[in-house]
Amino acid sequence: MRSYDSKNRVIFVLVTFFLITSLAGCKGAVNTQATNDKGKAASGLFPVTVTDDLGRKVIINTEPQRIVSLAPSDTEILFYLGLGDRVVGDTTYCNYPAEAKLVPKIGGFRDPSLEKIVALKPDLVLTTDMHQPLIKGLEDAGLNVLVLNPHTIDGILADIQLIGSAAGVENKAIDLTAGLKNRVNTVTARVEKVPESQRPTVYYEMWNEPLMSIGRDSLIGQMIKLAGGINITDDCLEQYPQISEEVILERNPQVMINSYGHGSKKITSAEIAARKGWQEISSVKNNRIYTIDTDLLTLPGPRIVDGLEAIAALLYPELFK
Repeated sequence: MRSYDSKNRVIFVLVTFFLITSLAGCKGAVNTQATNDKGKAASGLFPVTVTDDLGRKVIINTEPQRIVSLAPSDTEILFYLGLGDRVVGDTTYCNYPAEAKLVPKIGGFRDPSLEKIVALKPDLVLTTDMHQPLIKGLEDAGLNVLVLNPHTIDGILADIQLIGSAAGVENKAIDLTAGLKNRVNTVTARVEKVPESQRPTVYYEMWNEPLMSIGRDSLIGQMIKLAGGINITDDCLEQYPQISEEVILERNPQVMINSYGHGSKKITSAEIAARKGWQEISSVKNNRIYTIDTDLLTLPGPRIVDGLEAIAALLYPELFK
């Protein structure tokens, strides 16, 4: 078996900036819990103590009314929980739902302004582990900061509940995540009856210059598996391996999925099919080249379940009509 080329990783950092900043550095979500000063479930009572994804215990004394989000996924979760009217600041990349575009901007994802955040006088700031250099400054300003860093669907659901607990809508968060989990279970229940030998092999193309895919520990790799597919780069320990055309041709995937992200050049199925030597690949011969909205596969928010359902429907259209 030919090895994957791991050179030019910096290219990945630059050209898939938004995907990386949504998922980079993920170590797995820590179980979340809201408690009062007696250590019992708070269910919206304040003060509460919550544990974020870096294992930091944060005490929130009063129910937050002014929230700043430093990530599109966190912004989406806030609106999903009905907390949109409390969001007083987010980033220039926060564009879903549409109302998020109208929120005052505190900078980009990688370069939020500490001064702008502090000036908004938030009582809760949601960050990712990419913002660790900024966290001390926020805490020195007396702000409550939660770090969210999931890299599995279960971790995403746990973070939705974490935000709900921190913002005083714990019960609503529990109900909504239960609905999302039911949808995930519906997908897995339908595909689990498909024998392993009949499951389609899948090549996910994250980037095309150079060709890059996803490994077993990536969120998208997990989604392909849950949707009943066999990721052709599942044997790669890197989350985002660079892969050669030779390996793709050799492994002959039956399905190809891509979701070129923000700033990426859009490539049509016809352009992919026209690549030299690709005409004999099963996914090309059988016209099974699909594009899915990148936000549904890369943003760790509630729409990740939409992405899972989309993958399953493409792999098994007869099961998901």
